[in-house]
Amino acid sequence: MGDGHGPSSRGSRHTRSLFYRMGTFAVRRRWIVIAVWLVAFVAMGPFLGKLTDRLSQGGFEVPGSQSDQVKRAIDNEFKGQFDLTDLLVVHSDSLTADDPQMKEAFGAIRSALLRAPGVAAVSDAYLSPQRSISSDKHTLTATIGLSDDQNEALRHAADLDAAVAAASKGRPVTALLTGSPPFYHVFSENTTHDLERAEKVALPISLLILVLAFGSLVAAGMPLALALLSLAISFGVISLIAAQTTVSIFAQNVASMIGIGVGIDYSLFILNRYREGFRKGMPVPEAVGEAIATSGKAVFVSALTVVVALSGTQLVNLAAFRSMGFSAMIAVFFAGAAALTLLPALLGFVGPKIDSLSIRKRRSEESRIWHRWAILVMRRPWAFLIACLIIVGALAFPALHLKLGSSGPSILPRDSGPRIASEIAAKAFGEGQVAPVQILLTDPRGVTTAGFADLYRLTGELAKDPEVARVDSLASLVPGAPVEQAQAALQSPQAQPFVGSLLAANGTKTLISVITKHGAQSDESDRYVGRVRTELPTLLPAGVTADVGGDPGLNVDIDHQMSSKLIPVVGLVLLLSFLVLLVFLRSLLLPLKAILMNTASVLAAYGLMVFVFQDGHFTGLLSFDAAGHIDTFLPLFLFCILFGLSMDYEVFLLARIREEYQRTGDNTEAVGWGLEHTARIITSAAAIMVTVFGAFAFARMLPIKELGFGLAAAVLLDATIIRVVMVPATMRLMGKWNWWLPGWLDRLLPKVSLEAEPEPEERVPTPV
Repeated sequence: MGDGHGPSSRGSRHTRSLFYRMGTFAVRRRWIVIAVWLVAFVAMGPFLGKLTDRLSQGGFEVPGSQSDQVKRAIDNEFKGQFDLTDLLVVHSDSLTADDPQMKEAFGAIRSALLRAPGVAAVSDAYLSPQRSISSDKHTLTATIGLSDDQNEALRHAADLDAAVAAASKGRPVTALLTGSPPFYHVFSENTTHDLERAEKVALPISLLILVLAFGSLVAAGMPLALALLSLAISFGVISLIAAQTTVSIFAQNVASMIGIGVGIDYSLFILNRYREGFRKGMPVPEAVGEAIATSGKAVFVSALTVVVALSGTQLVNLAAFRSMGFSAMIAVFFAGAAALTLLPALLGFVGPKIDSLSIRKRRSEESRIWHRWAILVMRRPWAFLIACLIIVGALAFPALHLKLGSSGPSILPRDSGPRIASEIAAKAFGEGQVAPVQILLTDPRGVTTAGFADLYRLTGELAKDPEVARVDSLASLVPGAPVEQAQAALQSPQAQPFVGSLLAANGTKTLISVITKHGAQSDESDRYVGRVRTELPTLLPAGVTADVGGDPGLNVDIDHQMSSKLIPVVGLVLLLSFLVLLVFLRSLLLPLKAILMNTASVLAAYGLMVFVFQDGHFTGLLSFDAAGHIDTFLPLFLFCILFGLSMDYEVFLLARIREEYQRTGDNTEAVGWGLEHTARIITSAAAIMVTVFGAFAFARMLPIKELGFGLAAAVLLDATIIRVVMVPATMRLMGKWNWWLPGWLDRLLPKVSLEAEPEPEERVPTPV
């Protein structure tokens, strides 16, 4: 029987199935299939190395928002403003700005920066002391205008750091750079480090779990190899897309996380079903066809459901958010495609040697432990269901005080230069010094002529707000001066460079910078943006407009975009997931039950994230500083990912249960048999997912850490409490209603269900 050439009583059931034929075709034409995948891998090779350089730090602009209007004006209309800037922070505990040594140090650093690549201008702190020198005179700042584009600025960030370090070496000052390019340079380095570290941790542990699950090095190595190959091709495709449009710096980690996890899982389920058939005496082509016709079809439905769930990300009008979504979709697509085509082809070569290099004795039959467990749960379904609901409710409870916020320099490692520089500047000037609120004022009368009085009045009104530390505008060149003197100061030769940088559109537009007392990511800053956007129309005469942007305005616009898309995204994901499951499960109630249970696991994951990252528990274990909030994009993004991933085990379990129910008509026995034949492999698959996601929970970057932790927690809950307790309990309570589908609906739906063609005979293999 073990030679793979014996007949089988059950292999012919799927001979008319498209999936069966796809599996046997891959075996027969295995050289062609493998060649196609190798060509795809080689073709994507040149683009893999370019991916990191092509990833974007941007993509979080909200098109049409006030912050976007301000950014576009700065980029395109204000000639004296630079698209990208750094902030130089020079601090000394022993020297003040008046000290010759401090002046000499600043001059040397400024000169070094002016010679550095990509630097177009460096402001002189001593020409505008009220803006650039702190009140205690121990800290000064300078704005560095960059001529680089985004990618060049990231590449040159290390050169600028080196120039500052060399010029300040041996001097009694601390000189560091902060701002967008230095921040994302450090961010990129750390995310790359996190990715490499996570893979070094997750892959060996995953291999160990696979070896324990299969007992064979050959069988264990195949899912891992396929996952890595499909991920490499996915990265190549993402790199091609990144060359044409914005792909977020987060996308690589997200695609790696999801691609490795589902890639191993999909191959694991198909390989397990192949071994079942092969050990029962099926020839290799038939065993492969049977595996693809059953578990392969479940893989297809699972991958389709994940992609459908992730499609909800495309409704959000943020390029970075959408890019993370479609990057994950690409990784899932190639993982599923490899499992359905490349794996059967490889099995055609491996054939009877699938159990080669065995490290433990082969099990003669499935353990009955899970069957007995399912029967135990179904004897007391209400007790088990209520207990699970209490546990899930307790885990989800902290989500009631979920608080969203944006990432700032505090997510960088404590010893990173941009974080230290921003903390020094915040302490010396107020947190808003690094990322001020920017107001674009448009006055058709001319802001320096007929409209100057209103600009002067507006500057004074803005400064009265208790959240405001300072207001910089054309009207504040001479602090405290009356309106006539302030307007006359615009004509002085010393003011001309500054005036020119703040004027656009023939003098009808100007920029006002509001330095707040709290950082751009704070609640106080959010509330200030809301206040000033409400009050500005009442402070300006007819025909004069003002848009509020900068990082604080952008954060408010992102929050609004995410909250406004919550109902459409959730609604789309639920509807499409329900329709996919309805078509393949041929049941009206099972998809509803699956959706409710998936939602429960997602809410429990939210609660755990709030408990850990927002409330600040286990900060020492996971090595992070609690930000007091969860990153704005994470809950919605997690919902889309988790809703898709949660369907993985639901589909595999229900497909096996329905397969048995179609033969026997016994709901209780079908649930027990389905759990018996899937629980062990689901547990192994979940352990691998938890390992992969959990490795990212120890990343340096807080958003990646939160994402990895949330995914690991949800999968762990899903594969334990949800699948092995709540599913059998609810299916016992629902009884035959599990399989109810109105006749008229059955006739309307396409015939693509998951179950095998029904066979009346009992499940007893024919002797060979």
